[in-house]
Amino acid sequence: MSETETKSPTRLPTMMRAVIQTGFGRPDRVLEEAEIPVPEPSEDQVLLRVAASSVNALDWHLLTGTPYIARPSFGLRKPRRLVPGADISGTVVALGSGVTGFSVGDEVFGEVGGGGFAEYATAPVRVLARRPQNLSLEKSSTLGVAALTALQGLRDWGAIQRDDRVLINGASGGVGTFAIQIARALGAGHVTAVCSTRNVETARALGADRVIDYKNEDFTTLTEKFDVFFDNAGSKSLGASRRMLAEKGTLVMITGKKGRWFRPVERMIGGLIRSRLWSQTFISDTAKASAADEELLAGMVADGTLLPVMDQRFTLGQAMEALKYQGEGHARGKSIVVPS
Repeated sequence: MSETETKSPTRLPTMMRAVIQTGFGRPDRVLEEAEIPVPEPSEDQVLLRVAASSVNALDWHLLTGTPYIARPSFGLRKPRRLVPGADISGTVVALGSGVTGFSVGDEVFGEVGGGGFAEYATAPVRVLARRPQNLSLEKSSTLGVAALTALQGLRDWGAIQRDDRVLINGASGGVGTFAIQIARALGAGHVTAVCSTRNVETARALGADRVIDYKNEDFTTLTEKFDVFFDNAGSKSLGASRRMLAEKGTLVMITGKKGRWFRPVERMIGGLIRSRLWSQTFISDTAKASAADEELLAGMVADGTLLPVMDQRFTLGQAMEALKYQGEGHARGKSIVVPS
């Protein structure tokens, strides 16, 4: 660590506590707490003392290795990543030899793909942004996968325009709670949110003009049409979803019903095929880590237009519970895992 140590004012430990993934499957079968070497940042990376890592559906897919059709990217026989935790926030404690623009002591956050369930983690500077001053360092870890999915899904894939009518299905989890707020910030004229009974008031408080409790009402019976349908649940057929759209409307497919082999991938592919035949656009993509977008999200937090909805706080020793809870699909906003 010769180059790194010259840019670090204090002596760093060589070993750390972390949660490691030994295979694919249920959290209690493939996760264990271990002591492993502190990673060394490469030329374009920083080393962070982790404050928190937020939990995402992405972490569940990478843990279980499902759907199997995605295994080439997850790892065929064993996981490509050793330590779970795609989102991270922390304090810079060392710099790679080529890093500029950041200093030891900076408090940052970003979507790093993995490594967050540990005391220390490396992160490329191209995905990091400084935490908003009005948000704690722990809570800043939530401005990763979920927030980026909501932002890029509405702004880029859905191409939301000012005064558009927007429908958000699955408005109570991490992505959904961000989507309500970001739709308003991007100028939506009317936002309809669909969620369960216990989350109705939260969705309304976040800025939804109308909230539909799917346990008591089938939102596909609405007669109005929407310019952008942000589908974060995939609970309805593509045909029923299409009927919710205006003539030139867009269905943004974030997810669908889960399965071992193909779901929800087959729904995404089916939508793309149908999009060639219908006047509406069906689109699906994966959020890309981006410092520019992280800085935009931080700015929205700073000016009060975006606020993470916090659910539960777990420690490293409770990582199995955190991922099991995420996999059950009933999250109310964002949960985080902290080192202690």
